[in-house]
Amino acid sequence: MITNTVPLIVKKGAIDLTTKNIHLSLSEQDKMYALRFLNNSNLNKELRHNDGLIEIKISETNKENIDIESMTEEITILILNIMKYKLLKEYIWKQYHETYLNEEEKIYTYSLELFKTKECFIKDSIRNKINNYILTNDYINIEGFVNFRMKEFMRYISTIGDIAVEEYIIKKDQDEFINVLKYFIEIQEEKIDLLKVHILKDNSFILYDKHGNKIDNIDNEEIINMVIQENLNYEDYLISTLLTLCPGKIEILDTLKNNSSKEIVQTIKSIFGNKVNLIYQN
Repeated sequence: MITNTVPLIVKKGAIDLTTKNIHLSLSEQDKMYALRFLNNSNLNKELRHNDGLIEIKISETNKENIDIESMTEEITILILNIMKYKLLKEYIWKQYHETYLNEEEKIYTYSLELFKTKECFIKDSIRNKINNYILTNDYINIEGFVNFRMKEFMRYISTIGDIAVEEYIIKKDQDEFINVLKYFIEIQEEKIDLLKVHILKDNSFILYDKHGNKIDNIDNEEIINMVIQENLNYEDYLISTLLTLCPGKIEILDTLKNNSSKEIVQTIKSIFGNKVNLIYQN
């Protein structure tokens, strides 16, 4: 993890429009990102090692006009990759290694998905900072720049990591609960060979048997008490009803067709597996 002990090295003064050079320095730990940076460019770059630092000199190839936009974009991508693939991962391992031993990689995968949802905003913000900086400076110590000029982004890293842990725990609990329900289904005797489920546009549902006869009441006091006590919604009640009936096959007709009904269908499929068949109506 980057610490705040590395000084931000600044070379004051406007960019020399004759030489058109920008100098970057990175720690040896960031060698992978430095090499990737060298290989992904239309700009001239030179690399050398100096006192434990990787130094990169960027030169504009066009002698007429300095391409600040290209320089800014490439440096932005460099910093974005370090944030996403190094700093975020380090935060997950440092904060949650002891609590979630051997689960860090899964949590990191969740954090990357969250990062992607904010990536455009983060990238634009970095780009603006870099662009403003190199207009008056020709030297950037990447580690120092991140630590001192991008402190708010480090807070984004910790927030994204913490939310990822919460989502991972929720998903893990859901999967464990579904596995319990799947086991419950496996050991129960089928009470009805085919159950037809019609999800209505008001997010309620109607059940039919294989002959098309409506099943009006589920005579199970335990289910009714659970619905009342736990304040279950239609989805919870539907799943509970299906578990009570233990059908051999389930046919689902979804006329609601929104995210809510899709989640219901996916939950049913995750519990009952290949017993579920979706019916499409023209």
